[in-house]
Amino acid sequence: RPPQPPVYLFLIDVCVNSVNSGLLDIICNTIKKLLPKNSESNGNEGNMNNNNRTFDPRTLIGIITFDSTIHSYNLNANLKQTQMMVVPDLSDIFIPLPEDILVSAHESQNSLDMLLDNLPIMWRNNKITDCCAGNAIKAAFMVLKKIGGKLLLFLSSAPNIGEMTVSYTRESKQVNKSKYKNIYVSNNVKSGNNNLVDVKLREMEMLNPLNNSYAELAQTITQYQIAVDLFACPAQQQLDLATIYPLIKNSGGSLYHYPQFNVHQYSEKLKEELLFALTAETAWESVMRIRIS
Repeated sequence: RPPQPPVYLFLIDVCVNSVNSGLLDIICNTIKKLLPKNSESNGNEGNMNNNNRTFDPRTLIGIITFDSTIHSYNLNANLKQTQMMVVPDLSDIFIPLPEDILVSAHESQNSLDMLLDNLPIMWRNNKITDCCAGNAIKAAFMVLKKIGGKLLLFLSSAPNIGEMTVSYTRESKQVNKSKYKNIYVSNNVKSGNNNLVDVKLREMEMLNPLNNSYAELAQTITQYQIAVDLFACPAQQQLDLATIYPLIKNSGGSLYHYPQFNVHQYSEKLKEELLFALTAETAWESVMRIRIS
């Protein structure tokens, strides 16, 4: 069979935080720059790094958005307008028309360009705060499992509905149940530093995953040659990265963190790091042979 093509599936949070912070606009504008026709119109043909600033001719691209529901987009090149398909039932996830979600970046660049222009307009007045990122990741896995590739997850709100929810109020957990309690108690209680003990125990609890659901998912998706890059852009509440990070680490992905995301502060940084993630030289698959004599 031919080598695995570069595959990028963009999984984008369109909750109110993402829209109001300007995150969605930055994502769409940055992806558009790498489409072949936009790359040429920007005058990149005279740049020595032109080949690194546009998608490879074999590249496949797909876009899924989510808030309290999951939205996939039919990017078939024969359509005059892209079609949005909504999956409202989080207990029964399915992908309508999966063959038209991942499309050639060159053949369907007009559809991609149109969708990227329309996404910020479509979700401009979205007021939904609930986030079903866990279910959205599983939906993306259903799309990628047949071919593998890179999943780029853009998250501005903590997953709070559906599967694989996290907690951004973990500091309220009872510290006296911590498995780390004995590390500090013997040395500090005698001197009356109970507050210091509580702070240290709380810090150690916050650095550990709330559950193993993301680590277990990572074990599953790596069998299908899928890696996850997370662009964490919390505008207000924290995302509980300690719980989510095992998915990125164990799948061979990268974490890009923008705390208290602000478009004026992080706009250029996010653009450059997203461009790097999409244009860096990447080994999509490898073969190891062992000879014994």
